[in-house]
Amino acid sequence: MTQLPFTHLTHEQATVRYGLDPDRNLFKTTTPQVCCGEQFQKKEEIRQYVHATMEVYEKVFECLNSTESFLIQPVHKLRHPLIFYYGHTATFFINKLVVAGLTTRVNPAFEEMFAVGVDEMSWDDLNDAHYNWPTIAEVSAYRLAVRDRLDALMRESKFELNLPLTFASSTQEDANSLWWVMLMGAEHERIHLETASVHVRELPMHLVLPEMASFWTRCPESNDAAPTNEMIEVDGGSVEVGRATDSSVYGWDCDYAVGGNKHAVAPFKASKFLVSNAEFFAFVKADGYRRQEFWDAEGWSWVEWKKPQHPWFWVRDDSRVNGYALRLQTELIDLPWNWPVEVNHLEARAFCTFKGQATGKKLRLPTEAEWLLLRDRYVKQDQFEWGNAPGNVNLEHYRSSCPVDKFANGPFFDIVGNVWQHTETPVYPYPGFAVHPYYDDFSMPTFDGRHYCMKGGAWVSTGNEATRDARFAFRRHFFQFIGIRYVDGSDVNETSHLRNVLGMDPEVDAVTDFGFRASFGPVGNASETLAKTAAALFAKHAKVPARRALDLACGAGRVSFELTETFETVIGSDLTARRLIPAFALRERGSASYSVVDENGQRVARAVDASAFPWNGTRERAYFYQADPANMHGHMSNFDLIVAWNVLERSYRPTAIPAHLLSRLNRGGMLIIGGHFEFNETLSARETWITGNKQDALVALLGGAAAVEVVGEPIVLHAAYPESETSAEVKRVTLVAIIKK
Repeated sequence: MTQLPFTHLTHEQATVRYGLDPDRNLFKTTTPQVCCGEQFQKKEEIRQYVHATMEVYEKVFECLNSTESFLIQPVHKLRHPLIFYYGHTATFFINKLVVAGLTTRVNPAFEEMFAVGVDEMSWDDLNDAHYNWPTIAEVSAYRLAVRDRLDALMRESKFELNLPLTFASSTQEDANSLWWVMLMGAEHERIHLETASVHVRELPMHLVLPEMASFWTRCPESNDAAPTNEMIEVDGGSVEVGRATDSSVYGWDCDYAVGGNKHAVAPFKASKFLVSNAEFFAFVKADGYRRQEFWDAEGWSWVEWKKPQHPWFWVRDDSRVNGYALRLQTELIDLPWNWPVEVNHLEARAFCTFKGQATGKKLRLPTEAEWLLLRDRYVKQDQFEWGNAPGNVNLEHYRSSCPVDKFANGPFFDIVGNVWQHTETPVYPYPGFAVHPYYDDFSMPTFDGRHYCMKGGAWVSTGNEATRDARFAFRRHFFQFIGIRYVDGSDVNETSHLRNVLGMDPEVDAVTDFGFRASFGPVGNASETLAKTAAALFAKHAKVPARRALDLACGAGRVSFELTETFETVIGSDLTARRLIPAFALRERGSASYSVVDENGQRVARAVDASAFPWNGTRERAYFYQADPANMHGHMSNFDLIVAWNVLERSYRPTAIPAHLLSRLNRGGMLIIGGHFEFNETLSARETWITGNKQDALVALLGGAAAVEVVGEPIVLHAAYPESETSAEVKRVTLVAIIKK
């Protein structure tokens, strides 16, 4: 194979270039404590941590042997190719620093292209639109340029570190913001260290380098026999659920519980070991993948769709002693019966039902609180406190799973590490939940009752992921390094926590109400009016067929859905994924919930049902993406209609948007652009505002009469922006319709 054109630094080169500790150990790092300490020493600790993170992340990609390895789409089509994730984590650092106003862009095209990954909101949500990915050499050089930029910023004397650094203090001044974003970027990259490792594991063997097994050293211990599992009684008790707001380490928004969050846990029994491959094989032998009685409704739908016959990382191979191989990072080995099985949440639930029927017990997965009770009793210290990892976690012991009876924690094994553990608990907001302004859509899109918590970490979980209060969540059909511990306990209804979501995001509630309430007193629904006006103008003046439309700053998607009656494909995009949550729900499930403030000042629930609208039958023509309207991805082009009426005032560069949109419009296509033109200095500089005669200003920004033709008179709408169920601010919206010459 041809050597790939990486510009990765060797250990020695990085040591010299950045003045790093020559004795650093990539396989034993600790997330920095930022509660106290000497300022310079703590800044240096964070700097070393950022470099160690970028260094170990690149080792994942050094397992690949060809350009094809980077560009091939995963077999399940649920993720981008690995080239995306190679660039994504570096662009994340820059994009968040730009949001915080702390630096300028390194490569605007990359920082849009690699900005947004695939959300786990559906079973097959990756659009097959063509992506013109850059070369490996270009992305590798970009990563090095970003690393240089980060190092320079962390060395600047103006960025002091004021301890303690907390979620609350992280935005109080630029210095605090810089260091919080550095931790955010490092912890984000460590999440992708794990997910990218899964992607490598899913590649065909001919696309990876077997010799990299010397770096990703697997556990050498395996056995054809696994220990017999047994149930151990656990006394009930009280457990604190969530990270304290004065936590000494970085946390994600969903980690924190304000004012405490104690849960009472009833007595239960838990399995001594994680479920081994041997224990799960009984389910396979019993035709568990063909017997509907073991599966819930979502699980059986998945079985009928994917038709699995065994766990995802097992490989049927009759030449092997036991008939199966196990796929690791760069190897296929005989299936180790005494290693933990790795399955998705749907399979885990089905196995519990099967095992319960076989044993005459009512078995289930543990709740988040039950797992925390086990951890507090038998592990106690957190990742940043232990000298040596008390389990196969943090990359400290192996770069693979290991036998389920290798690491004891009290009477149990693998309470932490080896593989994550599925729970019965959908991820939900703890008391006092608040989004972080630099990453406002990390958690909110997952509070839908369809993303389930996993706890405990795996062998590759490092940094924040290896701490007690880390809580990550995937849709139930997704694969990761996740396994099963089962419990015998009282019936639980963990979905009850989801009631707390009502009113959690007033901004998104207001956006949804704006889009779908029929009228606000005498003022009709502006979204519906605009969509119908746009369709009529397009039919009258456009010189191209109605194929592709773009609804920019689409919010909850009302205009997008209305346009599906006219256009073959409609793309709705917004700057934040939070605003897209109702649109995704309506497209996928046909309904969305939100809340309004009633006349008594109380939050009350409201719902939108797609079946009440004419576009219900065409709603799947709409696709939704997160995108920067001034720096959109290359695949967002070749539109016949673009509607941009909520975007100028929200952009940090309003004057850049018209020309950018025109470049995405087909000749003869129509652009409808405008707004209420009430700009805000907290979002954009005065010199970028569109003032004076709005039509003349917009036409000038579009290139004048040589580039566009204005059709008709300006469109004037009155839009009611809701403040409560009974009050709204009415704004005059003026738009211009143009045809691209």
